[in-house]
Amino acid sequence: MDTLVEQRKYERHPVHFKSIFSTDGMRIEDGYVLDLGLGGCRIMSGTQVPPGTVLELHIRPDQHAPVYIPGAVVRWAGDSAFGVQFKDLPEIESATLTRLLCLLPSLGQYR
Repeated sequence: MDTLVEQRKYERHPVHFKSIFSTDGMRIEDGYVLDLGLGGCRIMSGTQVPPGTVLELHIRPDQHAPVYIPGAVVRWAGDSAFGVQFKDLPEIESATLTRLLCLLPSLGQYR
């Protein structure tokens, strides 16, 4: 039996946050962030995005500051979800994301 080896640098946390992403600087799509960490996330969306695509991503947790990621690369894609790695995360956005991740246990339903 093969054992999966975790290759992520950062832990992922189960969440359910609204998101908006752009795949070409103009086309805006809606989605939901389902797993979130300092290095990336999984997004559920009706839009299929192929691996290698660079996105701008806005994560919009309810009642918390939004997080803007100007550069995220799609690493894998399935029927209704895809995973991204954050490549360009400004210091202030990194701090906002870090604060949000620290608050997750107190958010209850992760919304």
